[in-house]
Amino acid sequence: MSYLPCVGCGWCCLHDQCTDSLRRHGYLPRCPELFWSDEARRYLCRTMLKGASGDGIRRNQHTGGGCCAPLNSWRQDIRNRDK
Repeated sequence: MSYLPCVGCGWCCLHDQCTDSLRRHGYLPRCPELFWSDEARRYLCRTMLKGASGDGIRRNQHTGGGCCAPLNSWRQDIRNRDK
């Protein structure tokens, strides 16, 4: 299977919390670690940005492995969905 690069559309994190988020925050309608970056014009995860302490989480979430939802329509419409 060929994966597409992650574009930071937020689809994965806004639909389902990852196991690291569940462990840290319990079930929530939305992960508090996810945020929209106006500068990067994409969603980012605070946990994954935490330098060396985020290494295990990046491995657990297969960060850099690509998008496993290539038919996701959000990929072509990257925007802040909080508004």
